[in-house]
Amino acid sequence: MTATHDHAPPATEWAGVRRLARSWVPTALGSSMLAWEIPLVAAITARMTDGATALAALGAGLSVLFVVNSPALALAPLIVAELAGQGSRRLLRWALGTGLAGCAALLVPAALPGVATGFPGLLGLPANLHDAFRLCLLSFTTAPLAVALRRYLHGRLIAADTTRPIAVATGIRIAATTLIALAAWRADLPAAATGGIALSAGAWAETAHLSLAARALPPAPAGAGRRLAVQHARITSTVLLNMSPSLITTVVLTRSASAADSLTVWPVLYGLVSLGMVPLSDLDTVGAAFLRRSGRPRVLLRFTALLTATLLALSALVALTPVARWYVVDFSNVPDGPADLGLRWIAVLALVPALWAVRGRLRALVIAGADTRTLPRAAVLHLAGLIGCGLLLTLTPLPGVACASLSLTGALLLEIAALTRRRSPKDATAPAP
Repeated sequence: MTATHDHAPPATEWAGVRRLARSWVPTALGSSMLAWEIPLVAAITARMTDGATALAALGAGLSVLFVVNSPALALAPLIVAELAGQGSRRLLRWALGTGLAGCAALLVPAALPGVATGFPGLLGLPANLHDAFRLCLLSFTTAPLAVALRRYLHGRLIAADTTRPIAVATGIRIAATTLIALAAWRADLPAAATGGIALSAGAWAETAHLSLAARALPPAPAGAGRRLAVQHARITSTVLLNMSPSLITTVVLTRSASAADSLTVWPVLYGLVSLGMVPLSDLDTVGAAFLRRSGRPRVLLRFTALLTATLLALSALVALTPVARWYVVDFSNVPDGPADLGLRWIAVLALVPALWAVRGRLRALVIAGADTRTLPRAAVLHLAGLIGCGLLLTLTPLPGVACASLSLTGALLLEIAALTRRRSPKDATAPAP
């Protein structure tokens, strides 16, 4: 194993930063476009018949979808970590099984007698949202398979340092999602189903393009692989952590003051903060691949510092200027009462994207060092903090939006603290001989 280049001259470090940026930027551009997908669909849904009810149902449905999709979303870092050991064919079969399991997991609360009638109440949703919520879940049922195949293909392309097709495929996805949503609006389809139909169609369009791009990659033969299920479970635990706040905060919203207004505005606020978070979704995967190739953690540190400062500046610009009101009221068409409530607390969420960048760097170090046992420990601490803060805050007079925002930020800080205590990466991130 070769030595790391941790003490390279500054000029060499900046060259490394530029190389890392060239690998990450295509994934970030693709994800940035993807981050606009849900706000666009939400804005169209809010303008349809029963738009306010459908918007609240869409937010609740997405919170369930995010959790169900966690194993599928974990496939990209799993491919980077396990391709040499497991081979591409076995990983493709694994991705197919993961996606089909996700489809089944959505069908149960959407259509299974007994479960379908009790699940909305378990989340605490008002009775007038139950039918719209079940219809929304049903419209999402093909999405997990598309997401699993998409993330498998992402992992293959990232491992080969061929990330440009990801941005192109995401553009195709946004176009397909928007066109389908507009067509559903024009055809006067049920508003609660429009979001799921459009988002699922977009995911399948993206997957189709990625499959064409990945055809140029030669199949990777299997080597001496480790237990795939264990590695997948460990990485899934951190992705589940990314996705579960949406479901947990939905439960917090329903049990806090101003629940109805909070449920209406929260999907829009969460969509806004996702514009800063989603571009960072592959920072850990790209960072881990970079560390495995170069063994230079200082380059990743410098890159993350620049990224964090930029995100803080952009978040402040949005939260402290009329941009936030334009997005919530004019673009997203949220009614005045819920909109005013959300805008009073939006500054708390401004810290979240910068914290995600810090967390992404720490996760990259862990994944590159193959110390994936750290990931579930940090995930447990984050979830415990999120649930604990959320339950305590519901006992106060704070509105649901405030409880959800404060819980998200506090839990993220707890996870960062847990990841910081990992073992030293100096040897683990050295490139293979």
